[in-house]
Amino acid sequence: MAGTANRASASSPQRASYYGMFWRWHFFAALIVVPFVLWQATTGTVYLWSEWAMDTVYPTLRFVAPLGNPAPSSEQVAAALAAVAGRASSHMSGMQMHGMSMPMPASASVGDGPAVLGILLPQDRNRSTTVLLRDTHGLAYPVFVDPYSGRVLGTLASVAWLPGLSRSLHGGWPLGDPGSWLLELGDCWAIVMILTGFYLWWPRGRSFPGVLVPRFDAGARVLLRDLHATVAVLFSAVFMFFLVSALPWTKFWGEEALAWVQSITAQESPAPFSTGGAAASQVTAALPGLDEAVRSTRARGVAGTLDIRLSPLADSPWWLANVHTTDSDHTLTADAATGAVSADVTNDQLPAIPRFVAFGVHVHQGDFGLWNVWLNTLFALSLVWLSVTGIVSWWIRRPKGRIAPPPKTTTRWPMPLVASAVAMCIVLPMFGLSVVLLAAGERLSRTVFPYDLKAKGS
Repeated sequence: MAGTANRASASSPQRASYYGMFWRWHFFAALIVVPFVLWQATTGTVYLWSEWAMDTVYPTLRFVAPLGNPAPSSEQVAAALAAVAGRASSHMSGMQMHGMSMPMPASASVGDGPAVLGILLPQDRNRSTTVLLRDTHGLAYPVFVDPYSGRVLGTLASVAWLPGLSRSLHGGWPLGDPGSWLLELGDCWAIVMILTGFYLWWPRGRSFPGVLVPRFDAGARVLLRDLHATVAVLFSAVFMFFLVSALPWTKFWGEEALAWVQSITAQESPAPFSTGGAAASQVTAALPGLDEAVRSTRARGVAGTLDIRLSPLADSPWWLANVHTTDSDHTLTADAATGAVSADVTNDQLPAIPRFVAFGVHVHQGDFGLWNVWLNTLFALSLVWLSVTGIVSWWIRRPKGRIAPPPKTTTRWPMPLVASAVAMCIVLPMFGLSVVLLAAGERLSRTVFPYDLKAKGS
């Protein structure tokens, strides 16, 4: 017993110094991550409930009475494009602009017409067809068409079209590529925050499952720490999944690093992809093949809403995919002139990496049903909770009367930890670059914070 006590005593200073080192890096990670977390949690939650919100606020645009057989898809799209083009010069019967007070995007009457981002063709007979166009700010705005009468029901300004606005904000708009780089950086440091936080939480002198129960009788400081740590640990696996599955959609890691990994490991996806964006005139020229493309797609048993796009590149085929359904994913291409299907790729044909990416998209969007939407919402709320409790916990634990990071320790990093950090910097280059810049800044200034700010009221 005495020997055990001596060993514990001898290891305590080393353990304490490691704790201080991880606490310091947890602080720096949180400093970078908290704005990212709050932004992504808010925009992600809005996106999750945006379709429901649109149904509730604009039922006359979103729902129709199923009377007879639908008009050909080409006629519905032509009606939507004609309505938008005519808006610039005349008032049209039945055409209404909903949402915030905004003029129709200027692109509606310029050059070859507005860029057509996509056509959403629902299988539900009670829903309208949606044609998505791009405004001068790069945001999507919808035109709704009654599929039975071919009548345009109205349109929404991009700021009122929550599915498009929230998705764009979630992806880094309006900063463009730099916005995506910042989100990627936040994603990487969030992984660091989880790993360092897990070390800080790891039970020392407490056993399972009691370690997962906050200590309500240990004072406010300990209780706040427990409430923060318990929620973080319970959701840690979910956090990590969301962070890893979001990386493929970032501008640098997803389009450069992951693409390179897939290439050298023969994990490239055989499924085609299209961002849409063809000019209205190009879409109009390709409408003769649209009806056959839709007919052939439905004849193959493709269920759910069809997302249909046309790339602005010359001789681009129609791209069709069923969205917001997890029954059987299909991605197809069809000749723009004839509508003949040239490719039909399903999920079971995908290699492991693109299949994981597709699964992650479904989870992020809440496609598995209402339980998925509520779980994602709870996850987003937990992120807000962790951000708030983390800030308050730091405020309580900070050096008295000062606003400063946890003190720097002299502990040398063990080699396994150094190797892990180097590996992470290599796998996540954006993170590696930020570590180099952070280390250089600290070396030059002796501390990340060049000023020792006095807290107000201290």
